[in-house]
Amino acid sequence: MIISREELSELANYHGENCVTVFMPAHSSGYEVNEKHDVITFKNILQKARQQMEAKGLDQAAIEKVLKKGFSMVDDEPFWKSQLKGLAVFLSESFFKVIKLPISVKETLIVNNSFYIAPLPSLMKTRKPFYVLVLSKHDAQFYEADSFEIKKLEVEGLPNGMDDVIRFEEKGGRQLMRRAGASTGAAATVGANFHGHGAGLSDDDEYLEQYLKEVDQTLWKEVLSTQNAPLIVAAVDYVLAAYKRVTKYKGIWTDHLTGNFEYEEKHTLYEKAKAKMDAYFKEDTRKALQNYYNNSAKELTSSIPGEVIPASYYGQVSDLFVLKDAHIWGQFNESDNQLTVHDSEQPGDVCLIDKSIMKTIMNGGEVHILEKERMPADSKVAAFFRYSA
Repeated sequence: MIISREELSELANYHGENCVTVFMPAHSSGYEVNEKHDVITFKNILQKARQQMEAKGLDQAAIEKVLKKGFSMVDDEPFWKSQLKGLAVFLSESFFKVIKLPISVKETLIVNNSFYIAPLPSLMKTRKPFYVLVLSKHDAQFYEADSFEIKKLEVEGLPNGMDDVIRFEEKGGRQLMRRAGASTGAAATVGANFHGHGAGLSDDDEYLEQYLKEVDQTLWKEVLSTQNAPLIVAAVDYVLAAYKRVTKYKGIWTDHLTGNFEYEEKHTLYEKAKAKMDAYFKEDTRKALQNYYNNSAKELTSSIPGEVIPASYYGQVSDLFVLKDAHIWGQFNESDNQLTVHDSEQPGDVCLIDKSIMKTIMNGGEVHILEKERMPADSKVAAFFRYSA
């Protein structure tokens, strides 16, 4: 996970007169980095925060204490050249925290008496790993990935293409042995990496099958025998079909990447593979939504904010469904169960969705941040309850 429960709790439980929360998209390369686009965006956000605090009547000395560390970031060139997809910054007179995010986020500025943490819960989820195997006649590349990143694994003994698997042939009464980078004949055995298990292979189809068997056996021995994460294969159709015939791994993902990805840039490969794994990443949410629908006729579900928000405070919520980037402004007095909701932010208000997210997590529930079309009801919040009130 990118952020721990303890870190999230620290942010959610911090209170002060002027807590500045900044979320913004960020960039790791390209025009935006060269032209310092993120630096300019961040500086402009800080200026807006200054204006908001001036409107509240704070003097410049007090504002400077809150924003000082933020403005010091503007000139940190190495920091801005090492971004991910998003950035979160939390500032107050006595608190400062920066989190680089592997997901893009909507530009957001909130100045309140507590920090806004709603975009962060998805980063708390345990990483759901999967593997990517790029196969061609000339190479085999193996990657480990999840919903946030991908990294290439150097697997000991993995063949570097068909020619890296020793071939035994009888041609004109002479036995030939071939490997990558070696000549044929007796000299080919010197320093050879002996992968092969068979002899007398007669054509390219058999060579391909032997090579793919070696790939599969090596991956099974070194990695996959103790794993059950999905494996997505990137290969041309006939290579994919041949590999599926020989593999002993049961986790081959049904939706593969078709084509030659031997020279594909890692980031591009990752984005394509991640798109294929979308159903895998959303499985927990799909099951939670199905549970909501199956119980919608009972008193175990609600999409009424006046019911969902208090329930989250009292540990009643098992699954909380939240409309992405939505706000409900108001106040909730937990001691006397009094909820006040306003159409827009008023002095002293908090984002009640944000508070409900945090309460649900701290009480052991799950939070699902959804686009409008995936929400189980036409509401900013909905919930499946552990028990009826």
